[in-house]
Amino acid sequence: MDDLRIELQRARDELTAHRASWAYAFAMGASRHGGEHPTHWLTRARTEELEGRCRDLEARIAEQES
Repeated sequence: MDDLRIELQRARDELTAHRASWAYAFAMGASRHGGEHPTHWLTRARTEELEGRCRDLEARIAEQES
């Protein structure tokens, strides 16, 4: 269980760093004004991947705790 908690913290740290990046800021801001670029698609996909990883780890921890 501790391994999962460590992995979750790493995933959260990675997501936080990703969200603090210029790439994330531009990708999220560009869609607001109709600007679409393949780089932004990749950044958004990475965001979804990291969020999904965090959700999965949280679910696995919750499952083991119950």
